[in-house]
Amino acid sequence: MLFGKNKSLVCFSPNPRASVRLFCFPCAGGGASMYRRWATLLPDVDVWAVNYPGRETLHGQPFASSLDAVLAPVLDHQELFAEKPFLVYGHSFGSLVAFAAAVRLQALGCQARGVLGSARRAPHLPTNQIISDLPDDRFLAELDRFGGMPDAIRKDPEMLAFYLPIIRADLHLNDISRLPDTDRVDAPVYVFSGSYDLVATPAELLAWKNSSSGRVEHREFTGGHFFIQDKAEEFTACIGRVISTIMQEPDEDLVAF
Repeated sequence: MLFGKNKSLVCFSPNPRASVRLFCFPCAGGGASMYRRWATLLPDVDVWAVNYPGRETLHGQPFASSLDAVLAPVLDHQELFAEKPFLVYGHSFGSLVAFAAAVRLQALGCQARGVLGSARRAPHLPTNQIISDLPDDRFLAELDRFGGMPDAIRKDPEMLAFYLPIIRADLHLNDISRLPDTDRVDAPVYVFSGSYDLVATPAELLAWKNSSSGRVEHREFTGGHFFIQDKAEEFTACIGRVISTIMQEPDEDLVAF
């Protein structure tokens, strides 16, 4: 296991022979450990995972009060992004953070080869419903309605008490964060969704087409908000094919959604 210099980046199974890196950003309430298996499922990729302030390797730090505060520890590892070709991936709230990181890195001269995101509206759209400031009972009811919490947490009172403040803090940023319409990446963007996930509407997914100057593609999987875990092998196999396609066709500029 390797850690970045401030421990916001974790590599559970280093793969120095891989020619490409994938940096994975967790969903609200999640941490790097949600991607622990991905190194095994993506044997040709050097998989790194992100921790946000206040959890796992950054436990004890205050939760981030802004998207900038989430990004700052990650962007402090510019050398890790520069060493090899890289892509970023995020799930739900992580899709926003991954895209924002790619935009910031691009401005620093460190270009992602691709941006992959799942289960979230396009980053320049506002939310149509703020839930992070609701009382606990109504907050949980909304999470249940959207399927936005794993059963392992929802059904365990101790785990729920531990994770609920983390989820609420992340969803607050998810609710209030909206990137400028002009923020685009000069790289392919791939968007994934679950067929009965209520978190993002078809129109909100379609709006990702404005996030790239290049190719934007969408694929729907059967499942709810956590289809990436319920269908981990199928989903990571798809991610592997996407990475292979991007690495073989770096100059393709077809836009297809």
